[in-house]
Amino acid sequence: MISTEQAKGLLGAEFPGWGTFALSPIPGGLTNLNLLIETVSGEKFVARLPGEDTNLFGIDRQTEYAISCVAWEIGIAPEPVAFLAEHEILVTRFLEGVAIETDDPATIRHVARLLHRLHSAPEVPGTFDLPSVIDDYITTAKRFNVTHPAQLREALDYSRKIVDVIGRCPGQSAPCHNDLIAANFLQAEDRLYLLDWEYAGMGDPYVDLGNCAVNFCMDEAGCRTLMEAYLGREPTPAEMARLHLLRVLSDLREAMWSYVQVGISTLDVDFHAYGIKHLDRFLANAKSDSLNSWLGAVGD
Repeated sequence: MISTEQAKGLLGAEFPGWGTFALSPIPGGLTNLNLLIETVSGEKFVARLPGEDTNLFGIDRQTEYAISCVAWEIGIAPEPVAFLAEHEILVTRFLEGVAIETDDPATIRHVARLLHRLHSAPEVPGTFDLPSVIDDYITTAKRFNVTHPAQLREALDYSRKIVDVIGRCPGQSAPCHNDLIAANFLQAEDRLYLLDWEYAGMGDPYVDLGNCAVNFCMDEAGCRTLMEAYLGREPTPAEMARLHLLRVLSDLREAMWSYVQVGISTLDVDFHAYGIKHLDRFLANAKSDSLNSWLGAVGD
């Protein structure tokens, strides 16, 4: 990863008009380093320095920049100011805002409308196919001699059932974010914004909806609120079932992501424990009485 001092030199050369400016780390993030830029004129920006080997997660920084531009144009992301392609540094305008309350029905409705706007945007570069991503993460972790938990075999048996049924749903492809954790939302005075577009690409909108539902720890009422606001009507049983199946499958993706991190990360983070947490939650949901009902409802 580029050091802060190296980044300062590169940014100074790219933006000579800034004059003297200060850089300070923004806490959070398990893959990249984000730096707050404060210029003498009072302007603020964010510089995203990519972590090592992030290409192993299927991340393409040029695609991230292109989709960030589209997201800004439709009013749901901060303005991308520059992309230093040689060093893959993305610079965006800093926005003042606060964290969102994920258990607030009004917030869930705002998020649903933001996602509907995103999924209605023009085609963007890149693709994100959830089953393929899970398989790729498993293969990549094995390349780094990572030993997966014994329960992965059982988990994959369940995931194949979900993937088979979802694969028979009507095909739909739209710009998707694919990393809808609460920390990637920012509530500013005028609107809700979505940050961090590194996993974005064309994909199944229900992957986004399911990812949001599981990351917000939505109960049945929360999931229904999300779908009603997203669709603008009462969801059908098949639509709710599709949401739930991809909500469940999202945990397997998160678990397999963590085992790639076990193999490559130098951070002082227990990625094994993080992976087990998500793998166990996937299995708990997959073994629930509801799974067969959801499979049947989507398949009808």
